[in-house]
Amino acid sequence: MLLSIVIPVHNASSYLKRCLDSIIHQSYRQIEIILVDDFSTDDSLAMIREYEEKDNRVKVFCNPRNCRAGYTRNKGLREATGAYVWFVDADDWIPQGAISGLVRHLNNSPKDVDLLVMGYTDNFGDAYVKFEKKTRLPRNLGRNEQAMLNFLNLTKGFFSYPFLYLYSQQLLLRHQILFPENVYYEDISFVAMAVHHAKNIEIYSQSSYNYNCEPHNSITRTYSKEKIRDIISAYDRLYEFLASEGLIEKYNDQYLMRFLLHGLGACFQMYYQLDKEDQKDNALKELLQSYLVSDILSDESIIYVSRLIEAIDVNEALTKAYHRLKLDFLCDTKKNWVYSQVSLK
Repeated sequence: MLLSIVIPVHNASSYLKRCLDSIIHQSYRQIEIILVDDFSTDDSLAMIREYEEKDNRVKVFCNPRNCRAGYTRNKGLREATGAYVWFVDADDWIPQGAISGLVRHLNNSPKDVDLLVMGYTDNFGDAYVKFEKKTRLPRNLGRNEQAMLNFLNLTKGFFSYPFLYLYSQQLLLRHQILFPENVYYEDISFVAMAVHHAKNIEIYSQSSYNYNCEPHNSITRTYSKEKIRDIISAYDRLYEFLASEGLIEKYNDQYLMRFLLHGLGACFQMYYQLDKEDQKDNALKELLQSYLVSDILSDESIIYVSRLIEAIDVNEALTKAYHRLKLDFLCDTKKNWVYSQVSLK
Protein backbone atom coordinates (compact mmCIF):
# COMPACT_ATOMS: atom_id res chain seq x y z
CA MET A 1 0.00 0.00 0.00
CA LEU A 2 1.39 3.39 -1.02
CA LEU A 3 0.98 6.21 1.50
CA SER A 4 1.25 9.82 0.28
CA ILE A 5 2.68 12.25 2.82
CA VAL A 6 1.98 15.88 1.91
CA ILE A 7 4.11 18.54 3.61
CA PRO A 8 3.63 22.28 3.02
CA VAL A 9 6.93 24.12 3.51
CA HIS A 10 7.34 27.81 4.30
CA ASN A 11 10.48 29.15 5.95
CA ALA A 12 10.92 25.93 7.92
CA SER A 13 14.67 25.41 7.54
CA SER A 14 15.18 25.14 11.31
CA TYR A 15 12.87 22.13 11.51
CA LEU A 16 12.97 20.43 8.12
CA LYS A 17 15.82 18.02 8.78
CA ARG A 18 14.17 16.60 11.89
CA CYS A 19 10.84 16.28 10.07
CA LEU A 20 12.14 14.69 6.87
CA ASP A 21 14.65 12.38 8.55
CA SER A 22 11.90 11.05 10.82
CA ILE A 23 9.88 10.10 7.72
CA ILE A 24 12.62 8.89 5.41
CA HIS A 25 14.04 6.53 8.04
CA GLN A 26 10.72 4.86 8.83
CA SER A 27 10.83 1.07 8.50
CA TYR A 28 7.83 1.16 6.16
CA ARG A 29 9.21 2.13 2.75
CA GLN A 30 6.17 2.37 0.45
CA ILE A 31 5.67 6.09 0.80
CA GLU A 32 5.86 9.16 -1.39
CA ILE A 33 6.84 12.42 0.27
CA ILE A 34 5.31 15.41 -1.50
CA LEU A 35 6.94 18.68 -0.48
CA VAL A 36 5.35 21.92 -1.65
CA ASP A 37 7.41 25.02 -1.03
CA ASP A 38 5.22 28.05 -0.39
CA PHE A 39 7.66 30.71 -1.65
CA SER A 40 10.12 30.36 1.22
CA THR A 41 12.67 33.13 1.73
CA ASP A 42 15.11 31.05 3.80
CA ASP A 43 17.04 27.87 2.84
CA SER A 44 13.97 25.61 2.84
CA LEU A 45 13.77 25.11 -0.91
CA ALA A 46 17.46 24.27 -1.23
CA MET A 47 17.16 21.79 1.62
CA ILE A 48 14.20 19.90 0.18
CA ARG A 49 15.86 19.84 -3.26
CA GLU A 50 18.77 18.01 -1.64
CA TYR A 51 16.41 15.40 -0.21
CA GLU A 52 14.78 15.04 -3.62
CA GLU A 53 18.17 14.32 -5.23
CA LYS A 54 19.03 11.66 -2.65
CA ASP A 55 15.70 9.82 -2.36
CA ASN A 56 13.41 9.08 -5.31
CA ARG A 57 10.41 8.93 -2.98
CA VAL A 58 10.70 12.69 -2.44
CA LYS A 59 8.93 15.01 -4.90
CA VAL A 60 9.29 18.78 -4.70
CA PHE A 61 6.85 21.37 -6.05
CA CYS A 62 6.91 25.15 -5.73
CA ASN A 63 4.35 27.91 -5.48
CA PRO A 64 5.03 31.02 -7.60
CA ARG A 65 4.14 33.23 -4.60
CA ASN A 66 3.16 32.80 -0.98
CA CYS A 67 -0.25 31.11 -1.18
CA ARG A 68 -0.75 29.90 2.42
CA ALA A 69 -1.36 26.41 3.71
CA GLY A 70 -4.76 25.65 2.12
CA TYR A 71 -3.60 26.20 -1.46
CA THR A 72 -0.29 24.49 -0.73
CA ARG A 73 -1.89 21.35 0.73
CA ASN A 74 -4.35 21.18 -2.16
CA LYS A 75 -1.47 21.36 -4.61
CA GLY A 76 0.24 18.47 -2.85
CA LEU A 77 -3.00 16.52 -2.71
CA ARG A 78 -3.46 16.80 -6.48
CA GLU A 79 0.00 15.27 -6.95
CA ALA A 80 -0.61 12.41 -4.51
CA THR A 81 -0.97 8.89 -5.95
CA GLY A 82 -1.20 6.83 -2.76
CA ALA A 83 -4.23 4.96 -1.45
CA TYR A 84 -4.11 7.15 1.68
CA VAL A 85 -2.96 10.70 2.33
CA TRP A 86 -1.35 12.10 5.47
CA PHE A 87 -0.80 15.83 5.93
CA VAL A 88 2.32 16.51 7.99
CA ASP A 89 3.55 19.96 9.06
CA ALA A 90 7.20 20.80 8.38
CA ASP A 91 7.97 21.71 12.02
CA ASP A 92 6.62 18.41 13.41
CA TRP A 93 8.02 14.89 13.22
CA ILE A 94 6.99 11.22 13.19
CA PRO A 95 8.00 8.66 15.83
CA GLN A 96 9.87 5.60 14.59
CA GLY A 97 7.56 2.75 13.59
CA ALA A 98 4.49 4.99 13.33
CA ILE A 99 3.82 4.42 9.63
CA SER A 100 4.16 0.63 9.81
CA GLY A 101 1.70 0.60 12.72
CA LEU A 102 -0.83 2.73 10.86
CA VAL A 103 -0.56 0.69 7.66
CA ARG A 104 -0.79 -2.57 9.60
CA HIS A 105 -4.06 -1.37 11.13
CA LEU A 106 -5.45 -0.48 7.69
CA ASN A 107 -4.42 -3.83 6.24
CA ASN A 108 -5.95 -5.77 9.13
CA SER A 109 -9.28 -3.98 9.02
CA PRO A 110 -12.10 -6.16 7.63
CA LYS A 111 -13.58 -3.09 5.91
CA ASP A 112 -12.11 -0.37 3.74
CA VAL A 113 -11.22 2.47 6.08
CA ASP A 114 -12.18 5.98 4.91
CA LEU A 115 -10.66 7.82 7.85
CA LEU A 116 -8.17 6.63 10.47
CA VAL A 117 -7.88 8.72 13.62
CA MET A 118 -4.57 8.55 15.49
CA GLY A 119 -3.04 9.82 18.72
CA TYR A 120 -0.35 12.47 19.00
CA THR A 121 2.10 13.92 21.51
CA ASP A 122 2.54 17.59 22.39
CA ASN A 123 6.23 18.55 22.57
CA PHE A 124 7.13 21.82 24.28
CA GLY A 125 10.90 21.91 23.70
CA ASP A 126 13.84 22.68 25.97
CA ALA A 127 12.70 26.25 26.64
CA TYR A 128 9.52 24.92 28.23
CA VAL A 129 10.84 22.05 30.33
CA LYS A 130 8.26 22.80 33.02
CA PHE A 131 5.64 21.46 30.62
CA GLU A 132 5.69 17.71 30.32
CA LYS A 133 5.03 15.95 27.06
CA LYS A 134 1.33 15.28 26.70
CA THR A 135 0.15 12.30 24.70
CA ARG A 136 -3.44 12.48 23.50
CA LEU A 137 -5.00 9.24 22.31
CA PRO A 138 -8.35 8.84 20.55
CA ARG A 139 -10.96 6.73 22.31
CA ASN A 140 -13.44 4.16 21.10
CA LEU A 141 -15.73 5.90 18.62
CA GLY A 142 -18.83 3.80 19.22
CA ARG A 143 -21.00 4.42 16.16
CA ASN A 144 -19.81 6.29 13.08
CA GLU A 145 -22.86 8.51 13.43
CA GLN A 146 -21.29 10.00 16.56
CA ALA A 147 -18.21 11.22 14.70
CA MET A 148 -19.53 14.72 13.94
CA LEU A 149 -20.80 15.07 17.50
CA ASN A 150 -17.34 14.21 18.81
CA PHE A 151 -15.68 16.55 16.31
CA LEU A 152 -17.80 19.52 17.35
CA ASN A 153 -17.39 18.68 21.05
CA LEU A 154 -13.64 18.05 20.61
CA THR A 155 -14.08 14.67 22.32
CA LYS A 156 -12.61 11.19 21.82
CA GLY A 157 -9.64 12.60 19.93
CA PHE A 158 -11.61 14.24 17.10
CA PHE A 159 -9.77 17.54 16.84
CA SER A 160 -9.40 19.95 13.92
CA TYR A 161 -5.74 19.18 13.20
CA PRO A 162 -5.48 17.67 9.71
CA PHE A 163 -2.40 15.68 10.75
CA LEU A 164 -4.46 13.51 13.13
CA TYR A 165 -6.08 11.58 10.30
CA LEU A 166 -5.16 9.29 7.43
CA TYR A 167 -7.55 10.07 4.59
CA SER A 168 -8.59 7.62 1.93
CA GLN A 169 -7.89 9.09 -1.50
CA GLN A 170 -11.25 7.72 -2.63
CA LEU A 171 -13.01 9.61 0.17
CA LEU A 172 -11.38 12.91 -0.77
CA LEU A 173 -11.94 12.44 -4.50
CA ARG A 174 -15.48 11.12 -4.23
CA HIS A 175 -16.66 14.11 -2.21
CA GLN A 176 -14.26 16.69 -3.70
CA ILE A 177 -12.88 17.53 -0.28
CA LEU A 178 -10.30 20.31 -0.48
CA PHE A 179 -8.95 22.95 1.86
CA PRO A 180 -10.29 26.51 1.63
CA GLU A 181 -7.66 28.70 -0.02
CA ASN A 182 -6.32 32.20 0.63
CA VAL A 183 -7.29 32.03 4.31
CA TYR A 184 -5.37 31.47 7.54
CA TYR A 185 -7.69 28.95 9.20
CA GLU A 186 -8.38 26.25 6.64
CA ASP A 187 -8.42 23.19 8.90
CA ILE A 188 -11.82 23.09 10.55
CA SER A 189 -14.08 22.83 7.48
CA PHE A 190 -11.76 20.34 5.74
CA VAL A 191 -11.74 17.94 8.68
CA ALA A 192 -15.49 18.44 9.20
CA MET A 193 -16.19 17.39 5.60
CA ALA A 194 -13.97 14.33 5.92
CA VAL A 195 -15.56 13.28 9.21
CA HIS A 196 -19.07 13.71 7.84
CA HIS A 197 -18.58 11.89 4.54
CA ALA A 198 -16.47 9.01 5.87
CA LYS A 199 -18.55 5.83 5.99
CA ASN A 200 -16.02 3.81 7.96
CA ILE A 201 -13.96 5.63 10.62
CA GLU A 202 -11.54 3.68 12.76
CA ILE A 203 -9.38 4.51 15.76
CA TYR A 204 -5.66 3.82 16.10
CA SER A 205 -4.93 4.40 19.77
CA GLN A 206 -1.19 4.95 19.49
CA SER A 207 0.71 8.21 19.41
CA SER A 208 1.84 8.46 15.79
CA TYR A 209 2.73 12.14 15.53
CA ASN A 210 4.94 14.59 17.42
CA TYR A 211 3.38 18.04 17.50
CA ASN A 212 5.81 20.91 17.99
CA CYS A 213 4.44 23.30 20.62
CA GLU A 214 7.50 25.54 20.80
CA PRO A 215 6.76 29.24 20.23
CA HIS A 216 7.87 30.07 16.71
CA ASN A 217 6.54 31.50 13.46
CA SER A 218 3.27 29.58 13.48
CA ILE A 219 -0.17 30.71 12.30
CA THR A 220 -1.58 29.80 15.71
CA ARG A 221 1.05 31.85 17.54
CA THR A 222 1.00 35.13 15.64
CA TYR A 223 -1.74 37.75 15.79
CA SER A 224 -3.38 40.23 13.46
CA LYS A 225 -6.70 41.92 12.76
CA GLU A 226 -7.01 39.91 9.56
CA LYS A 227 -6.67 36.64 11.45
CA ILE A 228 -9.42 37.61 13.89
CA ARG A 229 -11.80 38.18 11.00
CA ASP A 230 -10.63 34.95 9.41
CA ILE A 231 -11.47 32.91 12.52
CA ILE A 232 -15.06 34.12 12.25
CA SER A 233 -15.07 33.30 8.53
CA ALA A 234 -13.82 29.78 9.30
CA TYR A 235 -16.79 29.17 11.57
CA ASP A 236 -19.11 30.72 8.98
CA ARG A 237 -17.82 28.11 6.51
CA LEU A 238 -18.39 25.35 9.04
CA TYR A 239 -21.95 26.55 9.64
CA GLU A 240 -22.62 26.74 5.91
CA PHE A 241 -21.35 23.20 5.44
CA LEU A 242 -23.50 21.82 8.26
CA ALA A 243 -26.52 23.66 6.82
CA SER A 244 -25.86 22.40 3.28
CA GLU A 245 -25.80 18.80 4.57
CA GLY A 246 -28.99 19.23 6.61
CA LEU A 247 -27.06 18.87 9.87
CA ILE A 248 -27.45 22.26 11.54
CA GLU A 249 -30.71 21.44 13.32
CA LYS A 250 -29.21 18.23 14.70
CA TYR A 251 -25.93 19.82 15.80
CA ASN A 252 -26.92 23.43 16.45
CA ASP A 253 -26.16 23.17 20.18
CA GLN A 254 -22.71 21.69 19.56
CA TYR A 255 -21.95 24.28 16.89
CA LEU A 256 -22.98 27.07 19.26
CA MET A 257 -20.67 25.75 21.97
CA ARG A 258 -17.77 25.23 19.57
CA PHE A 259 -18.13 28.69 18.03
CA LEU A 260 -18.48 30.51 21.34
CA LEU A 261 -15.63 28.78 23.14
CA HIS A 262 -13.11 28.16 20.40
CA GLY A 263 -14.13 30.61 17.68
CA LEU A 264 -15.29 33.78 19.37
CA GLY A 265 -13.17 33.07 22.42
CA ALA A 266 -10.06 32.79 20.22
CA CYS A 267 -10.97 36.10 18.55
CA PHE A 268 -10.99 37.95 21.86
CA GLN A 269 -7.81 36.25 23.03
CA MET A 270 -6.10 37.36 19.84
CA TYR A 271 -7.57 40.87 20.12
CA TYR A 272 -5.94 41.36 23.52
CA GLN A 273 -2.59 40.32 22.00
CA LEU A 274 -2.72 43.06 19.34
CA ASP A 275 -0.77 46.24 19.81
CA LYS A 276 -2.74 49.20 21.18
CA GLU A 277 -3.13 50.94 17.82
CA ASP A 278 -4.66 47.85 16.20
CA GLN A 279 -7.01 47.48 19.16
CA LYS A 280 -8.38 50.93 18.35
CA ASP A 281 -9.62 49.77 14.92
CA ASN A 282 -13.28 50.84 15.07
CA ALA A 283 -14.53 48.30 12.53
CA LEU A 284 -12.91 45.46 14.43
CA LYS A 285 -14.22 46.69 17.79
CA GLU A 286 -17.72 46.99 16.36
CA LEU A 287 -17.53 43.46 14.95
CA LEU A 288 -16.50 41.97 18.28
CA GLN A 289 -18.93 44.09 20.25
CA SER A 290 -21.80 42.97 18.01
CA TYR A 291 -21.33 39.46 19.40
CA LEU A 292 -21.04 40.64 22.99
CA VAL A 293 -24.41 42.38 22.88
CA SER A 294 -26.18 39.72 20.81
CA ASP A 295 -28.33 36.82 22.03
CA ILE A 296 -25.46 34.44 21.30
CA LEU A 297 -23.71 35.74 24.44
CA SER A 298 -26.78 36.41 26.55
CA ASP A 299 -26.85 35.14 30.13
CA GLU A 300 -29.30 32.45 29.03
CA SER A 301 -26.95 31.33 26.25
CA ILE A 302 -23.98 31.14 28.61
CA ILE A 303 -25.97 29.07 31.10
CA TYR A 304 -27.08 26.77 28.29
CA VAL A 305 -23.51 26.27 27.04
CA SER A 306 -22.41 25.55 30.62
CA ARG A 307 -24.99 22.78 30.77
CA LEU A 308 -23.79 21.40 27.43
CA ILE A 309 -20.28 21.19 28.85
CA GLU A 310 -21.48 19.36 31.94
CA ALA A 311 -23.37 16.87 29.73
CA ILE A 312 -20.17 15.75 27.98
CA ASP A 313 -18.97 12.23 28.83
CA VAL A 314 -17.46 12.04 32.32
CA ASN A 315 -14.39 10.34 30.79
CA GLU A 316 -13.58 13.58 28.93
CA ALA A 317 -12.39 15.43 32.03
CA LEU A 318 -9.56 17.27 30.23
CA THR A 319 -11.83 18.48 27.44
CA LYS A 320 -14.51 19.59 29.90
CA ALA A 321 -11.95 21.54 31.91
CA TYR A 322 -10.66 23.14 28.69
CA HIS A 323 -14.21 24.14 27.69
CA ARG A 324 -14.91 25.60 31.15
CA LEU A 325 -11.71 27.65 30.98
CA LYS A 326 -12.78 29.08 27.62
CA LEU A 327 -16.28 29.85 28.93
CA ASP A 328 -14.86 31.63 32.01
CA PHE A 329 -12.68 33.73 29.73
CA LEU A 330 -15.69 34.73 27.60
CA CYS A 331 -17.70 35.68 30.68
CA ASP A 332 -14.83 37.81 31.97
CA THR A 333 -14.44 39.39 28.55
CA LYS A 334 -18.11 40.32 28.39
CA LYS A 335 -17.93 41.82 31.89
CA ASN A 336 -14.74 43.82 31.30
CA TRP A 337 -15.19 44.88 27.67
CA VAL A 338 -16.66 48.32 28.42
CA TYR A 339 -13.85 49.20 30.79
CA SER A 340 -11.13 48.06 28.37
CA GLN A 341 -12.62 50.12 25.54
CA VAL A 342 -12.78 53.23 27.72
CA SER A 343 -9.09 52.86 28.54
CA LEU A 344 -8.18 52.67 24.85
CA LYS A 345 -9.79 56.00 23.97
